[in-house]
Amino acid sequence: MRFRASKLFLGLSLLLNPIEAIFADEAYQVDFHHVLLGSPQPRATFLHRPSVTSKASLLYTLSDRSVLGAVNPRDGSVVWRQQLSPGNGLLKPAGRDNLVISAVNGTVQAWDAAEGRLVWDWTSPEEIRALEVSQDDAGDHGVYLLTQVDGSRAIVRRFSEDSGAVMWEYRDESGHMPFGLSISAQGLYYVALHSALLQGSKLTTTTLQPLDGLALSARTLSIDTDVSNADSILSLETTPLSSLLVWCDRTKNDLRVNILGTSQILATKLSNEKGRRTETLQIHASATKQGAVDVLVHCKSATSHWAVVFQLDIRSETLRKTYQLPGVEGAAAFSVAVHDGDTYLIRTTKRDVTLFSTTSDHHREKWLFQPKDHNRLRDDNDIAFAVSELVTRGRASYAVRSAVLLSSGDWRMIHNGEESWFRPESLSGVVAAAWAEVDGHEGLADELAAESHSSVGAAYVHRIKRHARDAKNFPKLIQGLSDRLARSLLGTENRSQDKSLSKNSFGFNKIIIAATDSGRLFAIDLGSNGEILWSIKASVMEPGQHWAVESIEVSRDIALVRLPRGEKLQVSIANGVIMDDQLSSAETGLKTIVTVSDTLGSAVAIEVKADGTVTVTPRRHWTQDTVIVTQDDKMVIRGWTAGTPEPLLAWTFVPQPNEKIVRVAARPLNDPVAAIGKALGDRNVLYKFLSPNLLVIGALNVDTSSASFYVLDPVSGQVLHTLSHRGVDATQPIACFLSENWIAYTVFSNFTEGGIQNAATPAATAKGYQLVISELFESPIANDRGASNPALKSSNLHPGPMDAGVHNSGPYVVSQTYLLPAAVSFMTVTSTLQGITPRSLLCVVPSLNSVFAVPRAIIDPRRPTGRDATSVEVEEGLFRHEAALDFDPKWALNHMREVWGIQKVITSPSLLESTSLVFAFGNLDMFGTRVAPIGGFDMLGKEFSKIQLLGTVAALAVGTGLLAPLVRKKQADSRWKGT
Repeated sequence: MRFRASKLFLGLSLLLNPIEAIFADEAYQVDFHHVLLGSPQPRATFLHRPSVTSKASLLYTLSDRSVLGAVNPRDGSVVWRQQLSPGNGLLKPAGRDNLVISAVNGTVQAWDAAEGRLVWDWTSPEEIRALEVSQDDAGDHGVYLLTQVDGSRAIVRRFSEDSGAVMWEYRDESGHMPFGLSISAQGLYYVALHSALLQGSKLTTTTLQPLDGLALSARTLSIDTDVSNADSILSLETTPLSSLLVWCDRTKNDLRVNILGTSQILATKLSNEKGRRTETLQIHASATKQGAVDVLVHCKSATSHWAVVFQLDIRSETLRKTYQLPGVEGAAAFSVAVHDGDTYLIRTTKRDVTLFSTTSDHHREKWLFQPKDHNRLRDDNDIAFAVSELVTRGRASYAVRSAVLLSSGDWRMIHNGEESWFRPESLSGVVAAAWAEVDGHEGLADELAAESHSSVGAAYVHRIKRHARDAKNFPKLIQGLSDRLARSLLGTENRSQDKSLSKNSFGFNKIIIAATDSGRLFAIDLGSNGEILWSIKASVMEPGQHWAVESIEVSRDIALVRLPRGEKLQVSIANGVIMDDQLSSAETGLKTIVTVSDTLGSAVAIEVKADGTVTVTPRRHWTQDTVIVTQDDKMVIRGWTAGTPEPLLAWTFVPQPNEKIVRVAARPLNDPVAAIGKALGDRNVLYKFLSPNLLVIGALNVDTSSASFYVLDPVSGQVLHTLSHRGVDATQPIACFLSENWIAYTVFSNFTEGGIQNAATPAATAKGYQLVISELFESPIANDRGASNPALKSSNLHPGPMDAGVHNSGPYVVSQTYLLPAAVSFMTVTSTLQGITPRSLLCVVPSLNSVFAVPRAIIDPRRPTGRDATSVEVEEGLFRHEAALDFDPKWALNHMREVWGIQKVITSPSLLESTSLVFAFGNLDMFGTRVAPIGGFDMLGKEFSKIQLLGTVAALAVGTGLLAPLVRKKQADSRWKGT
């Protein structure tokens, strides 16, 4: 299909404006992107050289969110990252410097250490228990994997490090519980607990030949009184000289060490510091160039820590105590660094970093450390883990850098006592977010609303008090006036040195309050590139639990966090202080609590039960025009109205048999409508079907592979329209959204050219990701209001006969379908202050790690199908419909960035009608920006020079002043001579 030249020119002119969403010089300036990995796992974090020729190491980690990444130790930037399958994982540096090996959820993968490129992988349904990587005497590198099959059999495999081919297998059919693998110069060891050891009994060590997997010997250790299960063993340590199995007795006073391959158990006493009870122990082992192994035992009590250093002689199989470091209050982490064959111990506390050798308790170096607060990280962050590397500077000078994991999940790098960078990994996993105003924008609107509803005298007194409060900020306003004037003239947006929050003339400085699934609450400033304002631990979560936040509501300077079963939390927006909490008074069977207004304007708490019923406590009536919509566990949706003395059930919606409700969408709270009709090319009007009470319900039938979308009026419970699809893939995401008078949803199903499938449409063979756009009008006839046109009164709550015998009828629906290249997991629209600017549809595309802003004109359902647009349609902005809709790279809000794990997007209007604020969040990254769907028509670009403008005005003024006397003289001369 080809356009005529005039139509092509006009069509391109219509499309160019929506595409240019921001100025070219604002890309990467008005947005921010927090590239996150998740909290590092201690046993899967290390420093490693990415190649033989590299002089510097990279910091590798496998996070709790199954993200494998490499971080530059110099500045904390992410060099590369890969998303692995969910599950507990293992990570090891390979024998060659240019590989790292991961093992997660039955899959072993080798990655290029410098670029993150996949080299090879191997997958099995077996459960992975241990991973080891080594180099034998012949220089052949191998990867060893221990897996468990059916809970009773164990398999040890060796893979080629170069190709991933399985070289041999060793199967243990004894039924013992596999515990771990370890490889050293002495051999490969497979450790298993006897199947009867659930109450504590024996441990078996099998020595295997690394080259062919032959079993050389097996030894059994009797450890009945010490080890009851696998968690009782402290550590399986691997060093180049030997492999050690370390555990302690139940009182944690006696330490036991076994050199794998031998039957002897070495025992020694662990003395508590000042009688304090040892609660946890951590083991670090490292080989020395003298042929011994240094063993550091890090002891922790509830309030302090201390350490004991032992030396293990491999030849004589003796264990002796070298020294003990005295106890220090607070938490700490020990890490081991080896340089030129010498082993060093680095102790990191919240106050200092101390370097020890393994031969003496006198510290070699000590650096005092003053941690940065990073803008009000309010809760106490203890040190949980650290990895370090060391470089000597002469005989008595050292350089040490340590990557320290905090108990909050954050990460910081400390270089000789100075913090180099900080990564807020605890902010990953955002489940809910909300917008908050800066410096009382929302409060001013409330004040003006209160004055408009008061008497003249009360409003006057109220305004005088408000002006008196504002006068307190006058000195601060005058003090910063010169700075604001200079920034305005120079076109810069640098904030003052105190970094205090202040309102922006354009409304770009908004605060985002967000909650994570790990129980944290934090605030970031959109106007300062996502700067963290504060972060607190709002709820303590047990391992494996997630903080289920339903919503966050903002009212003036308070953020209300709503949780399941009616629990709630109130936090100050300014500083993150918890003002009030109700976290333990939840009633059994209570699902949530919603707040509405009663007949006097006061708030009424409505308790929603798990069965979909509602109760009012205390018993008060809410306003008659309010309808509460609930959904129970059996996929039944109900509508409730005010009643006496209990709420009344107004209607019930039950989906078709075997259908399961998967999506429910309502109009956003901030969804202004600028025009009640759509102007056509011939100057006629199609009136929009506008109702603030619409719902879109998406239901899926897995048995018949079909999906239905119902447009529901929640006031009357009437189904206004139904859209159906067949051949639906239930495993693909379904997204749904409703705004103004149009509906958008995505589904993976059979595709039919030109519209939606119904009962009369034959099944199509082609399948794909579909975006369906439906627009609702009052009538298909221009300038006609439909059935409600002659009616003087109309009510959805009580539908029935109206004036002249007219009845309420459903909307006229125009639908169109587009084929997408990838799945869309979430949709929303941009939001502006008055709703004048055409909205853009924001789509989250996980496979592309992007958020796209699709212009509304591109997906207009009234685009003609199978023909060219007429002259009237072209004037309206319509053009021929094409089934395939590709995601234009210019629509990507994240530009060249990759935003990972985005699950939701929220928008907020700015004070400029052209611009909408956008914040995207989810399991990993956070991304914020501002979008102008049809360009910033009400804001000057950065290339506009105010100084040049003022200079031009001044030059004109000077020129006018100089020429004025000459003009007056000329006029006087002409009049004189003329007379």
